[in-house]
Amino acid sequence: MGRNLSLFTGNENQIATFVMEKDHRKIGAAILLVSTALFVFSLARSRTSVPHPEGAVPSAVMVEVKGDISKPGIYTLERATATVATAAAMAGCSCVIPADIALRQLISGQSLDIVCGGDGTAIRFGRMPGAALLACGLKMDLNSASLDELLLIPHMRPEIAASIVERRGVKAWEQVDDLIEIHGVGPKTVQRLQDCLEISHLNRR
Repeated sequence: MGRNLSLFTGNENQIATFVMEKDHRKIGAAILLVSTALFVFSLARSRTSVPHPEGAVPSAVMVEVKGDISKPGIYTLERATATVATAAAMAGCSCVIPADIALRQLISGQSLDIVCGGDGTAIRFGRMPGAALLACGLKMDLNSASLDELLLIPHMRPEIAASIVERRGVKAWEQVDDLIEIHGVGPKTVQRLQDCLEISHLNRR
């Protein structure tokens, strides 16, 4: 009789431990979900509540540097000194940058892929990924952002993102205001999307 009671009590302890572990997993998942929601909400609010004055030129330039360097990442440079040579040096590039591109001025959103080889240093210019652009408070290009990137934009509906990609396959977008041509897109939606989209000549990765 005593043995059966001990066995029953042991089972109860195992069940209690399982329930507690399950509850902890649920709590952890809930915390992660809430944290993600707060981040997205803060991003959307910051982009809509503090717009840049029309015509204003940011004093800093944000670019991505990757490739054969020791410190790949996204760097903020002063506009006056935002050159290829400066960005490469900040990223720990030990290669010699060709003189014809060393002083080339950079603009926010650019990506530099530095390749060092026996024949010299080559740099491939492109555009930062959509997720990185949004995280830096920059805008994605309406004519090159992928469907998955467009869906990262707060309040972007899948049908609108699909229509953006389909329409530019026939004719490139000339301005963000033209999004009103899409069925279901009104002036308020266009205004929200202008915070995350632009027409950029950096439309190749």
